[in-house]
Amino acid sequence: MKLLLKIFSIFTPQELRYCAFLVAVMVFGAILEAVGIGAILPLISLMGQPDFLLRHQDIAVYAGKLGIYTHTELIIGLAILLIILYILKNIYLAWQMRLQIKFALSNQIQFSKELMANYLAKPYLFHLNHNTATLLRNVSSGASTVFSGILIPTFQLLTELITAITIWIMLVAADPFTAIIVAGIIGGAIYALLRSFRRSIDAAGHVQNDYAVAYIQAVNQGLGAIKETKVMRKETFFLQEFEQNYEKFGAANLHFLFLNQLPRMIIETLVVCALLFLIIGKLAVGNEPMDIVPLLGVLALAAFRLMPSANRIVSISNGIKFQIPLFDELYRELIAIKSRKYHRRTLQLADMPPPLPFTDEIHVEHLGFCYPGREEEVLSDVCFSIPKGSFIGVVGPSGAGKTTFVDILLGLFNPTRGMITVDGVDIRKELRAWQANIAYVPQSIYLIDASVRENVALGESPEAIDDARVEKALAMAELDTFVNTQPKGAYTMVGERGVKLSGGQRQRIGIARALYQQPAILILDEATSALDTETEKSITDTILKFKGQLTIIAIAHRVSTLAGCDFKVKFENGTAVIL
Repeated sequence: MKLLLKIFSIFTPQELRYCAFLVAVMVFGAILEAVGIGAILPLISLMGQPDFLLRHQDIAVYAGKLGIYTHTELIIGLAILLIILYILKNIYLAWQMRLQIKFALSNQIQFSKELMANYLAKPYLFHLNHNTATLLRNVSSGASTVFSGILIPTFQLLTELITAITIWIMLVAADPFTAIIVAGIIGGAIYALLRSFRRSIDAAGHVQNDYAVAYIQAVNQGLGAIKETKVMRKETFFLQEFEQNYEKFGAANLHFLFLNQLPRMIIETLVVCALLFLIIGKLAVGNEPMDIVPLLGVLALAAFRLMPSANRIVSISNGIKFQIPLFDELYRELIAIKSRKYHRRTLQLADMPPPLPFTDEIHVEHLGFCYPGREEEVLSDVCFSIPKGSFIGVVGPSGAGKTTFVDILLGLFNPTRGMITVDGVDIRKELRAWQANIAYVPQSIYLIDASVRENVALGESPEAIDDARVEKALAMAELDTFVNTQPKGAYTMVGERGVKLSGGQRQRIGIARALYQQPAILILDEATSALDTETEKSITDTILKFKGQLTIIAIAHRVSTLAGCDFKVKFENGTAVIL
């Protein structure tokens, strides 16, 4: 019961009311199931009473109005009514099942979207501290596990419980003693099986949850760096990593599947043996065989329905228990999503204010930063100014704070102290407006498996892309000659991560992507350091053409890259000096 309350606690009051409606639908369905089974008893009894219409003249009168005059016609008529009842009952149960699945899947889609939105809205520091494989698992299979793997089975469990109880009540009306025996055997078996397997299934669920992340990570690492994997001959290593983790994942599933199938055999053995012992007992106390035939018919039909029901109750309960570790891991996020839905709040991802006015300078004022959980500062009292339209170089040894400074400038980190202002306005107070001024070119350009056109206008739907701006950006990045020689032009596919392009071409697409945004400020983070000298010089010459048109801030190790800059800022031991 505690587990059921926790599962339903992720829903808003409105959704809980719909759940209550579904439970009412299930109760009526269970009554139909019991009526379907109970209706067999009078039919079986009548088959052994050929003089029934003669002994019940009032019923014979009503039967005559329906054209039923003989015992055979009465049995056929009742059988047809029973067929119609079963057809209508199963149509109703199919509708009931569709309601449950529709409710679960609509919530699954909503929660998956909210999880994705939540992760996209998280600060950059969150992503530095969380494994991508974990987030990928949560978005891709987290919601499906919660709703398809837990909620739908929970509805099925409630359906089976309500149906079993209703059928049992019908058995009480037919034979109280037998009903108590049936409840004791089946109920006791279910309780004992759930108690026996609970810890093993819970442990298997935790193993499965942990190694689901591990094997996804092995796939990401091995295939994500396939070029290095093959050149360094590390295929065996990544295969072994995947195999070891997937074997443990599979072993946990094997253990669960075996334990989940075992109860069916135990329950079947108990119920059949109990039914046979009941026959022996009834005969032993003096009942005639023909006297117990109608009751046995109903009991057999009830057992036919209750045995699968008992099996499913155990199987579904075990399945829910197996999936609970991931549900527990996501519980806080699910509750947060519930709160947003209840208060009708949405995560603002598309906040697109106009660019923050920038006419004078960027001023860095006593900037300090340290990572959460650490005492030492990465940056300490950094002060300097960047005039509009200037080209500055950021230099210094590894670990000196260059990239951290750029991440603060990009709005990815909040400074521990101090601020960066643009024409006197703190960028943290107008962050999205400030970011509208910026274009960023990293060392490693991320390219999607799409066309040059879609990569330049990354984040825009194909029909929304401004082709004139794409052409202009390609020309400014000096990539237009290459694109125009391709049969498909800007529609040329670049391959996954740009594998069909050279390193220089990938970097030029990164520059074109930045220029497509029509920025006022271009930030280059080691954008040419991975290239050969000749390609680097070519791209550097391209960048220098923007000098005076854009404010350029470039991190670089090679002095040649910064030969044309107006001045350099050297970071060392967390401080900065102007060179």
